[in-house]
Amino acid sequence: MPETLLVLAAIALSSLAVWAYVTLGAEALLLAGFWAVAAGLGFGLPTGLVYHLALRRSLAGAGVLPPRWWLHPTALHALLPAQDAFRVLLWCRLGAAGCALAFFGCAVFALGALRLRLG
Repeated sequence: MPETLLVLAAIALSSLAVWAYVTLGAEALLLAGFWAVAAGLGFGLPTGLVYHLALRRSLAGAGVLPPRWWLHPTALHALLPAQDAFRVLLWCRLGAAGCALAFFGCAVFALGALRLRLG
């Protein structure tokens, strides 16, 4: 089910990008892309930090915190105690959503730059 939602979201965003490229001016695309990147980073960085702190606290409390745990933190999700899993993974998903918004903003900004370059 999550894969289906991802495919539908990708199709919807691609359609929106084509519409925006054809309809909007370069300046509007550049501005929208800039603000989407700013919002994504402004939301994603703090939530990602909270996720990493919550993951560390939970794994350390369970006594299963490996060295250099921050290099591949998602591989450690299976080690989370059941009572902490929902809270920690919620922060993970929120941080990922902020990152996705920042990437989307980069794509919109690139469309604006392309539109500006090609006229």
